Amino acid sequence: MTDFFTDEEKTCHCGCGLNLVDQNPDFLKALNSARELYGLPMDATCMTRCPAHNAEIGGAAQSAHMDGRAADIAVHDPGERMHMIRCFIAAGFHRIEVSAVHIHVDAKRGARDVFLLKTGEGIV
Repeated sequence: MTDFFTDEEKTCHCGCGLNLVDQNPDFLKALNSARELYGLPMDATCMTRCPAHNAEIGGAAQSAHMDGRAADIAVHDPGERMHMIRCFIAAGFHRIEVSAVHIHVDAKRGARDVFLLKTGEGIV
């Protein structure tokens, strides 16, 4: 399967060079499957986070980003949000969080299935 995501997208944005996404082939396969189903580019704004960067930006203490099992995908066109969500579900994701600016998906080990809608951000 084609890998639609760049090393830059998969690597921690603090500059440390950490990329744990490539060490999680099942997660990456599901993410690429969702992108293939979507049929348009996906802009991954955050994937791997090192613990220091996660703490610096106020990430959850047990964030799946620190395991390379999470991705935040920007939603540039609100009209495409539902199509993107359907593609993530079809690709096997069971943990999806939707905000006004991105869709977060993860494959956190041992975590329950969840669909969250952040309404305080003015979803349009």
